[in-house]
Amino acid sequence: MFVTLLIKDYLYVQKINSFEYIIILLFSILGLFLLCSANDFITIYLALELQSLAFYVLAAFKKDSAYSVESGLKYFILGAFSSGLFLFGSSLIYGVFGTVNLTDLKDLSIILNETEITYLKINNFVVIGLLLIFISILFKLALAPFHIWSPDIYENSPTSSTFFFAVVPKISIFVVIIRLSYYALYDGIFWWQEIVAVIALASVIVGAMGGLEQRKFKSLLAYSSISHMGYLLITFVSASFEGFQMLFSYLVIYIASGLCLWSIFMLTRLKKTNNKKQNKDLADFILLRKSNKMLALIFATALFSIAGLPPLIGFIVKLNIFLIAIKKTFYFLAFLSISFSVISTFFYLRIIKILYFEPVLVGRLYHPIEQSKIIIIILLFILFIFMFLNPSILYLLSYKASFLFI
Repeated sequence: MFVTLLIKDYLYVQKINSFEYIIILLFSILGLFLLCSANDFITIYLALELQSLAFYVLAAFKKDSAYSVESGLKYFILGAFSSGLFLFGSSLIYGVFGTVNLTDLKDLSIILNETEITYLKINNFVVIGLLLIFISILFKLALAPFHIWSPDIYENSPTSSTFFFAVVPKISIFVVIIRLSYYALYDGIFWWQEIVAVIALASVIVGAMGGLEQRKFKSLLAYSSISHMGYLLITFVSASFEGFQMLFSYLVIYIASGLCLWSIFMLTRLKKTNNKKQNKDLADFILLRKSNKMLALIFATALFSIAGLPPLIGFIVKLNIFLIAIKKTFYFLAFLSISFSVISTFFYLRIIKILYFEPVLVGRLYHPIEQSKIIIIILLFILFIFMFLNPSILYLLSYKASFLFI
């Protein structure tokens, strides 16, 4: 709802036909809902394709922009390759077990576990099939080393499209991973814990180091997304109920912070410049504090929260993720993740420096923002403050959500 309300002005300025655009957006949301409720590999594949096809069209929707068309084609080719891996992995699972239904696979897993037979002892095809399925899903989340596509596509797609597929679909894909790892495969998670730890650490490192070089805001958020998906994947290493709870808590914080940052990015339209400009340099925010102090404060709060600086709610949840990794004796993973988390705060603090401490009096001014749009941003700001003052409500909601997967 927030996304559709906030992108209206952008679609008008960019001369994008909003009728078909919104319909495709709704189709992608339908795909996300189907993905959360799917109970076999074929349904998961069809839901992923419904969501992905909508994203390909949204990325390439601005037909008069070579960059937009290029990003749509890149997304389509790499997405088709990812879907092929998922189908091939599913066919291998079906060849061994004779079923692709998650409930049937769970029953088989329990029987195998009781007879002390693991997937590794059954057939190498099962291991290869599971690896291909998880690689396909990790590609959708843009986790390292399957992240190469995301900065280019985030940069070149229309901002309204990037806004949507950078924030919204993460939760449904994590729901699929949870159901495959802890529901259908029962003991299947234990043989790929080390692989998950390596991928999570690689994503945190790539996101932190890649973001340091960025001068464009959308590219910076792309690398930020890669590192945050790495933190979320650390919760899987624990293979515990607390990991689930922190996963959902962190997803709520990530989505709220992402909505806030992308909303401000969308609404601060520059004056005396090409209205069709797809991206902003970080220096374009230099006069935001002088022109709108409240908006600059909300922007800084969202940046501090997503960076994990104390005492905001983002810090509390990130700290709990690291504590879970330490509790499960993944000390090396926790140490390196904390180190690169500190490094990644640099590119968030650089924006704060531009907002508040840059000694420049000349910059670009912004168009006025409609009152109805600013109310949405203020509501998100109040949510940050409320969760900071009373984080127990967030923990309670994530605790109840975690029970759905036990």
